[in-house]
Amino acid sequence: MKRARPRPRSWNERELRLIDRLAVVHHKLDSANRERAALIAYISRLHAGRMTPPDPAGGVAVHVDTAAGQLSWRVDAEDTHLLAEPDSSVETLTRLSFLHLHRRPNRPAWRSG
Repeated sequence: MKRARPRPRSWNERELRLIDRLAVVHHKLDSANRERAALIAYISRLHAGRMTPPDPAGGVAVHVDTAAGQLSWRVDAEDTHLLAEPDSSVETLTRLSFLHLHRRPNRPAWRSG
């Protein structure tokens, strides 16, 4: 006797909303990881950092020596291109990092009412 195949279950409205919310969260997390990798690339360029050879997954470790000790980060394979060539997001982060130099040194950065 042949067994009947189970009928595929359809998603209910609540499950579909959760899937949509999960997709949004993943998109935001991917964006945050890209920005993090761009900032690591900037710090590495600024302080003559060095990278390890790629691991089996294609990611690399970035090391920067400072007076306080070594700083290290892992950058995933999909973001390692940021370490090789500056792109617009790295250039933006570089410009933003120098904004503090343009305020007057004897004035507070903010004023209370």
